[in-house]
Amino acid sequence: MVAVQIWNDEAFEDQEAITYRAGQKVELKNRPGKVYTIAEYDAMMVPPVWLEGDAKPRYPEELNLVQQRPVSMGSVNLPSGCKIHYIDFQGHVKILSKTC
Repeated sequence: MVAVQIWNDEAFEDQEAITYRAGQKVELKNRPGKVYTIAEYDAMMVPPVWLEGDAKPRYPEELNLVQQRPVSMGSVNLPSGCKIHYIDFQGHVKILSKTC
């Protein structure tokens, strides 16, 4: 038996909003070793990630996440007005609840 998980666009955007939340440390793949802090993630913008000290917005695929803490919990407010509560265990994010 094979288990299949189906993702919809909304679930993907929620996951991405948590992964690339403000305060998360990242480095650019083309500039390894220089660490930036994410200033803002806005799913309505293309590209959606803004870094502190970098005037150019970035796509997630341009970034490597820098691990900060082994476990963290928090919440993210989405542009749609929804709020997501999550737990991040060493880069594996689980959405605990979503209220709109």
